[in-house]
Amino acid sequence: MTNPEPRDPLFAALIKAAAEVGIVHNRDYNGARQDGIAMSQATIASGRRMSTAHCYLDPIRKRQNLQIATGALTEALVLEGKRCTGVRYSAAGTVHQARAAREVIVSAGSINSPQLLELSGIGQPERLQDLGIDVCHALPGVGENLRDHYAPRTRWGIGAKGITFNDRGRGLGLAGQALRYAFSKPSMLAMVGAPIRAFVRSREGLEAPDVLLGWVPMLTEPGPKGPRISRQSGVTCYAHPMRPESKGHIHIASADPRRPPAINFNFLSSPIDAELTVRAVRIARAIMSAPALAPMQVTEIAPGVSQISDGDILEWVKRVAETTYHPVGTCKMGSDALAVVDAQLRVHGIQGLRVADASIMPTLTSGNTNAPSIMIGEKAADMVLQHAAAQ
Repeated sequence: MTNPEPRDPLFAALIKAAAEVGIVHNRDYNGARQDGIAMSQATIASGRRMSTAHCYLDPIRKRQNLQIATGALTEALVLEGKRCTGVRYSAAGTVHQARAAREVIVSAGSINSPQLLELSGIGQPERLQDLGIDVCHALPGVGENLRDHYAPRTRWGIGAKGITFNDRGRGLGLAGQALRYAFSKPSMLAMVGAPIRAFVRSREGLEAPDVLLGWVPMLTEPGPKGPRISRQSGVTCYAHPMRPESKGHIHIASADPRRPPAINFNFLSSPIDAELTVRAVRIARAIMSAPALAPMQVTEIAPGVSQISDGDILEWVKRVAETTYHPVGTCKMGSDALAVVDAQLRVHGIQGLRVADASIMPTLTSGNTNAPSIMIGEKAADMVLQHAAAQ
């Protein structure tokens, strides 16, 4: 985990602006105290993203007990009664079956893990029967409890030249950034989506921060091949509740594993989520209006100075907000009626089957889900080894 310093003038100014509205600079928000603004900690080293494939799989690809199948589609789990004994998958037009001597571990993520369970006959009986799938095990929580961070992107123009990546990421500037990236130097091409973020308490009396703000040092605009860097110089700041209460669901719409599941996030269905999102937008406004940013000639683009009341801001949020790609909870851990896995990540009622990914989180973590998902994998590995040693 890297811990960068705010050497860029824009990032340093944002930290000063936050301090002017009472938000401290906290270099290690994963430490004893989360409150504050800081450069984003990330799994990046020498300008390269340290993915789990790079760090975990690449060093052991030649192991005799490891086989990696790419370009494969998992179609269903193989069940013999109440025990999972393998996986059926297709690759290059051929159906294969991998048999498990001990356990099967599903790590397909919050979208595809519940999809795979349902395709295998594990889930809500009536829903499966309506799709012509034989029910192997009734488990009503599969696909339920979907949660995600839902965030509007506030947008700010910057009049000063050479401050944002809109100015520095064009023409020769972009070529220079590419060269820095090629030689493992700090570059905009190697930065995280939001290189600086703040964890803030939306009101006094809270035990911990409840909203998150993150800044992207550029503006984008629609292009013929997708979003592109805007010609207007500016920054984007997303703002959202950290632990939303709104719950949606994910369920298969077909027995065909090639068909994507139906996803209903049900964003803002909880009134507290709507209230906190508005508060988060107001905090973003306070920081961007602070004196430390005045030399950068900041102007509000969105939601816009005409959006004043809570109702105005909320209607704007409903029009423009997007996921931050942190879905969790659809195979949640617990012991209640909607729990899918137990504290050992074993699927309730099915032997030899675990789920190890963000879908097992009962609620969202207070931040991004990358590192917590890696730690779920680490913990699952320990559990599997302990179970094997006890056999």
